[in-house]
Amino acid sequence: MTANRRAILLMLAFVLLWAGIEAMAANVLRHYSPYQVVWTRYAVHLALMLALWGWREPASLWQTRRPVFHVARSLLMLGMPASWVIGMQMGVPGHSVMTIFWISPVLILGLAWVFLQDRVPLLVWVRTFVACLGGLLVNGLYGLPGPSLLVYPLGMALCFSVYVVMTRSLRTETTRTNLFYTAAGVFVALTPAMPGLWITPPLTDLLTMVAIGLLGYVALLALDRSAAAAPVSISAPFAYLQIAFTVPLFWVAGLGHDMSVPRMALGLLLIVGAALCLWLREPRLHARDAVMARSTP
Repeated sequence: MTANRRAILLMLAFVLLWAGIEAMAANVLRHYSPYQVVWTRYAVHLALMLALWGWREPASLWQTRRPVFHVARSLLMLGMPASWVIGMQMGVPGHSVMTIFWISPVLILGLAWVFLQDRVPLLVWVRTFVACLGGLLVNGLYGLPGPSLLVYPLGMALCFSVYVVMTRSLRTETTRTNLFYTAAGVFVALTPAMPGLWITPPLTDLLTMVAIGLLGYVALLALDRSAAAAPVSISAPFAYLQIAFTVPLFWVAGLGHDMSVPRMALGLLLIVGAALCLWLREPRLHARDAVMARSTP
């Protein structure tokens, strides 16, 4: 298995877990502040890391030559939910936020090309735009906010895209350190607000939040290893499969919004087709990249 395919499979693990987290979070978000849910998620993340390594090798969690870079990257994980929450409070419909958010894989390709000097083949660009169109069809093109409100869903997309690109830049750091700072930054930033937001949950809701935290840790672990294994331009287009995983989960849970079934089916077909094409063509793209690398003086 090539490093590219390993990165793709890790991205698939990430988006599958992400879909599960969204389905679980949809239930608890009806009763609790999103910030409480996010804080609990990263508190569980930190508690798990401290339980595994904190008593034995505590310094291995935070020792780094790039602390400012780590902290800046971690705050992007706060910027994502904050953009979503503020956008919703300003009247941006949730499905509109997600419609615009799904330009993020395209943004990752562009940012990786500019800042990481990734060579993105034309085929990858084309298939990513096809998958993006599929995402637009699934989430719906109606009810998009005006220009003044676009900043919130665009901010959410940009936070995720920059996070992924910055994660690739940290591939020489240990995964343990990367994941520790991701959680610590959000936890420290949100802790002062918790006394005014906290609602003590019953055991079932608490267990759901803990499960979200555990799955969130594994999801970010998969994303970190994916970014370390190969250029993010290889795996980013496969992030669209999160939509394909989420749709059936939300329909089974009764959380799907009304939409045209034919349009949704066409959107999913475009997403899955684009991903399948890239998976099948990956060995050729990998071989071509190797030839280009050898020919570069």
